[in-house]
Amino acid sequence: MVSSNGSKYYLIMLFMFIIDIILYALLPVYNKVTPSIGGLPFFYTYQIFMLVVSSVLFLIPSLGDKK
Repeated sequence: MVSSNGSKYYLIMLFMFIIDIILYALLPVYNKVTPSIGGLPFFYTYQIFMLVVSSVLFLIPSLGDKK
């Protein structure tokens, strides 16, 4: 049987996963060549930014898990 703490962990992880999917689903918003940030088109800059954001989003529930 799953404890209340375990189901809370999965609920938080699901919430973070949904946020991540929504941010990646905004493709028409960031699929642009201009503006160029750091010499890279905005599309690639957003992808690099999302890599960091996704890592933080999935790190939050992992650090809160006391298993």
